[in-house]
Amino acid sequence: MSAPEPTQDRPTQDPSFAAPAPPPYQPPPTAPYQQPPSYQQPPYHQQPYHQQPPYHQQAPSHGPYAPAAGPQGPTNPQATASLVLGIVSLVLSVLFVPAIIGVVLGIVGLVRSRRTDPPVGRGAAITGIVLSVVGAALGAVLVVTASSALTDLAETMSQESSSSATEGGSGGTADAPVFDPKDFAQVDARQWDAIAKHPDRAEGDKVVVFAEVMRFDSSTGSDRFLAIAGIDQPGHSGELRSGSVFIGEEPLLGGVQEDDVLKIHAEVSGSLELETQLGGVSRVPVLIITKVEDVGFADLRKDFTVGAAETDQLGILSVPVTVTNSGGRNFTYSASVVAESKDGKSSYGTGTVFIENIKPGKKVEVDVDFFDDIPADAVYRVEVTGRYIE
Repeated sequence: MSAPEPTQDRPTQDPSFAAPAPPPYQPPPTAPYQQPPSYQQPPYHQQPYHQQPPYHQQAPSHGPYAPAAGPQGPTNPQATASLVLGIVSLVLSVLFVPAIIGVVLGIVGLVRSRRTDPPVGRGAAITGIVLSVVGAALGAVLVVTASSALTDLAETMSQESSSSATEGGSGGTADAPVFDPKDFAQVDARQWDAIAKHPDRAEGDKVVVFAEVMRFDSSTGSDRFLAIAGIDQPGHSGELRSGSVFIGEEPLLGGVQEDDVLKIHAEVSGSLELETQLGGVSRVPVLIITKVEDVGFADLRKDFTVGAAETDQLGILSVPVTVTNSGGRNFTYSASVVAESKDGKSSYGTGTVFIENIKPGKKVEVDVDFFDDIPADAVYRVEVTGRYIE
């Protein structure tokens, strides 16, 4: 059989590159099958414009009409979440929760990455685990550092106890000095501020101060406590400001507890360095106690005097209130004045008192206005008071 004649619309090929005519049909050989020789395609620059390669050699199309891409590859959201939580744990290390979750998700993401080829999210999972562990370790360091600060304070105070204990105690009570209140000075605000700022310069001074006990437990020892001190009996917690260490014999401090407000006769014995919450060092005075008395908070209502109520032309009822600064430094006073029945069962209204920067021993009078309907037989009582150092 002869090869078919080319049609008119097919371009003529170069005779030197024409495919040889197929041989006549013969039965398949009994020898093992061999791949027929591949078609020798002419060089690119000599191939006619419309020439197409044989069907079995035609390359897949990559043009604009290529088939749509298949589904996306596998993902690993646990690895990504572990990486994010690892970064968060570095910032919020003391919370520990992001670090713990980050480690768990990182392990899950790492196991999941082994099920894909190539592994998906393996690097993110490992990074998340490492960052989470580092964040947890950093948080542990911060917690240990904060807790050790109080332990260091207790150790420092215990070391000072042996060197600053009352000398001559082994000689018995016969050699103990007799307490004389006249030996102790009631210092003013300026003198106490100087002692608190430079306690070593005031060593040996005998003073009378008030103190609110802040810490007195096994960490401080049974012969000393940490307190905030000042020259005035406080009216509420936090009014005093100067941190101080007080040392005394155990029998003398047997009834002292935390949060007690004490009146103390003591002698300045130097200073002690304490670590602050910000990591710095603060030098505070050390005082040896001679006498201690539990006095509690002062009743600041005694500093307020309520006058007779009056009604002006506009019908507004006013009550004059006089405030006397009984302290030894400038104070700002605040209070609530309640209008109520004589038996105290009915309340008609409340007014507010606020006076700034009253000097020691000075009196200031203000009018407290009531805009409610107050009966003529109502009585007025100071209910809530506060005093703050200027």
